[in-house]
Amino acid sequence: MRNARMINPSDIRMFYFGSQDVLTNNDEKEERKHKLERAMILSNVEHIPISLYMRLPNGETLETESDVIDYADDVVVLKGGYYIPVWAIFDVDI
Repeated sequence: MRNARMINPSDIRMFYFGSQDVLTNNDEKEERKHKLERAMILSNVEHIPISLYMRLPNGETLETESDVIDYADDVVVLKGGYYIPVWAIFDVDI
């Protein structure tokens, strides 16, 4: 994605993601859920890198990449145990 600052997964803990969902449309939220489920399956089976795009409350866009992710209701866990709240993710690129 363009205009996204690339960060290492280990840097995620330095950011505050807020508590409001970056997506407002229910269809977009459902698509994000589907992409995260697909990414989890592919990353754990194929170990291919998955790019996650997050938006901070100040509007800044971040990108990080991991080859193993786990997804549960409201959190994504990257390889190394780094957590991202789902509501901060606006796109997933496989």
